[in-house]
Amino acid sequence: MNRFFNEALLIDFLKITLAILGVIILYRLLLRYLSRKHVKKELYCTLFEVEDQPVSGEIPFYFTTQQARNVELFIETELGVRVATVTQETYEIGGHLLRFDSTSLENGTYFYVLMTENQEIRKKVIVQN
Repeated sequence: MNRFFNEALLIDFLKITLAILGVIILYRLLLRYLSRKHVKKELYCTLFEVEDQPVSGEIPFYFTTQQARNVELFIETELGVRVATVTQETYEIGGHLLRFDSTSLENGTYFYVLMTENQEIRKKVIVQN
């Protein structure tokens, strides 16, 4: 009886382990499928990091777009309060460099957010004037 209990317990353990491995394999296959050119990059903007951090004075924001689109770039606090709008207009295909004077901001951590009709990109910047 004791031996049967151990064998049944072992079989249940192996079934659960096999199920978990199956889920992990399916998840990895899904990630691989989604990462392979199935996302149309031309539908989205690319926003690059601000390289020199912490920043003081003028902040250079650089983004690229593969098609003309309406772009809004703004700065907000860690709590999500918008403190400045850098731009809100239509941009043509290519790379765009926007400069913002950060002297009106207090020292601290902020997020710069690029929004279009189908995406929102949020990156952190530290201001130290």
